[in-house]
Amino acid sequence: MSDTKTILIAYPKEFLCYSKLQRKVQFYTSQSAEVQLLAMVDPNGYVSAYAEEQGIPFELVEDQAGAVEKATHAILFEDRECFAGLRDALGLAAIPTRVVPLQLTLVVNKDRGDLYDVYIGRGTIWGNPYQMGQDGDRDEVIRKFAYDFGRGFLKASENLEHNLGIIRGKVIACHCKPAACHGDVLAAHLNAQDDGL
Repeated sequence: MSDTKTILIAYPKEFLCYSKLQRKVQFYTSQSAEVQLLAMVDPNGYVSAYAEEQGIPFELVEDQAGAVEKATHAILFEDRECFAGLRDALGLAAIPTRVVPLQLTLVVNKDRGDLYDVYIGRGTIWGNPYQMGQDGDRDEVIRKFAYDFGRGFLKASENLEHNLGIIRGKVIACHCKPAACHGDVLAAHLNAQDDGL
């Protein structure tokens, strides 16, 4: 019997903090002599990048059943029960699993009846001051918003950390989704921050 740990890693595509994944995987694998990594998907290329950095084998497995069968351990970076089915399958197979809780900011459409925590449209400190048509097409007004956000030119910038705290880990709503939205700029900024936990 091999002493190699085959670790299944799963994270949602909205998780944009490679340093947190790197830190957690390193911590959980540091006591293991031989490790190989598995993933069913690697939406941001983080698992393959980590495996390459560490010089350890990595394999993409197409289906959940195959991944659970091959895994001896699992690390799930989970937000809002996004891997509940996978967690259940790992539990049934008695695979030791570490769950790293995430608090991701997600963007939904207010007009479609999606549940949300904070509205970020015009009239709020998060509203995009640039209007489609008058100030450019969708891509241009989002690009202008991103530029101003990155340089502290928006209303929310006056007390940025406090204001970011209002939407961090929340479901935020605008009228654009599923099309590109200025909310994507806010969510990407927050979801890329390492909370140190």
